[in-house]
Parts: sequence; C-alpha cells; structure tokens
Amino acid sequence: MHEFSPVAFFDLAETPEAARLFKAVRCVWEAVAVLPAYIERIIEPAILGEVEEGAWVEPGRVRLEEGARVERGAVVRGPTIIGRNTVVRSGAYVRGHLLVGADCLIGSGTETRQLLVLNHSNIPHRNFLATSLVGNRVNLGGATDAANVLLSGKEVEVRITRADGTTSSYPTGMTKFGAVIGDDTKLGGQTLLQPGTVIGKRCRIYPQCAISGYVPHDSVVKLTTGNLSRTSRI
Repeated sequence: MHEFSPVAFFDLAETPEAARLFKAVRCVWEAVAVLPAYIERIIEPAILGEVEEGAWVEPGRVRLEEGARVERGAVVRGPTIIGRNTVVRSGAYVRGHLLVGADCLIGSGTETRQLLVLNHSNIPHRNFLATSLVGNRVNLGGATDAANVLLSGKEVEVRITRADGTTSSYPTGMTKFGAVIGDDTKLGGQTLLQPGTVIGKRCRIYPQCAISGYVPHDSVVKLTTGNLSRTSRI
C-alpha cells in the first residue's frame, strides 16, 4: 500500500460511492480534482428527505436521501448528494459539488464547495471547506477553516517533513486544494489548515493551531508558548 493511498486515510467499506471515486487514484488528494465530474456522473436528483419551508435547494440538481433534512435558511446548490440522516442547518451555504455521507452535520454559517465528507462527520458551525476531503467520524471545532489558494497563485504542493528532518514535496497539479483529513481525527476551534494540508487518521489538533504540510497518523498537535508542538505515536 502506498503511503498516501486513499485506504491509508479512509475506511471506504461503508461508502461504495466514495470507493468508486478513489478507484483510479494513487495519492489520496488526486480525488479532489476529479470529484466534480464524478458527482455529475453519478447523481440521480431526488428529494427523499425533508426540505423545511424557507430553505432553498436548487431544483433538479440535488439528491437528498431519506432521513436527511435541510433547515430553513440554508442554501444548497447542485450538483450535490446528501446522505441519509444528514442535516444541513440554517445559514449553511453549499456551493455545489458536495458529496456527503450518512449521519453528518453541515452547520450554521458553514460554506462548502467541491467537498467529500464520509459518514458520521461534523462540520458544525462557521467553517469553510472547499476542494477538500474529510473522512469518517471527523469533527471540526467552530471557526476552523481550510485555505485552498496560495497567495502566489502557484500550484499547491504537499510538503513532507520526515522524522530524520529530511523534506520532500509532492506536486498536486492543482492551484486550489485545501486539505485531506483522515478518519477519526478531531480538530479544535479556530484552527487554520493551510493549502495542501494532509492529516492522517486518529489525530488530535488542539484549538488555534495553523497547520501545513503532512501530519502523520496518531499525531497530537498543540500550541505551546506560542509555538506548535507536534508529537506522534509512530
């Protein structure tokens, strides 16, 4: 298994739609670029869940599965697929090309575009996530965002710093790429993910951290006297 293969970051057994997205992908972040076309190809628009009065869901461009709910005041543009029992709360703005799994939460004041969210994950309030991938059972604290464009406008690269201090970079071919967040990772509030951030499984990112590059699986990242402190169990 390649170090950055999709299965290293996500359990895809319960999400066959997402598994097909990653079928031809070698590095996990490559799925970001192909996500819009993939959603457009597989979507079968239907409103099987609840759209509250006062919500706006783009006609003929959204699939809302059974048990899912779009609350009053939310805006959902397509193409978008919203899984079973997922809630899009009042004030959320879905800008299209969202594929979200079952039992998830897209919260008030949250803005998304070109985003994959797997099952049981929460993006609860005042978050911005675009051109990104979010795994299973991920939780973002309030006002945690993923920047997706460099100030230079150049191609985003994934920067890797090894335990021995050596560094390397992976070109992504994208000028807009936010983050990959692996399964069971939790991020505290007011965290900023810089363009090209890749976070492994089971990580804990404490509040108010600015994260960039690759964070290995099982890492803990926190601010200590104004500086980032990173520990890892691998």
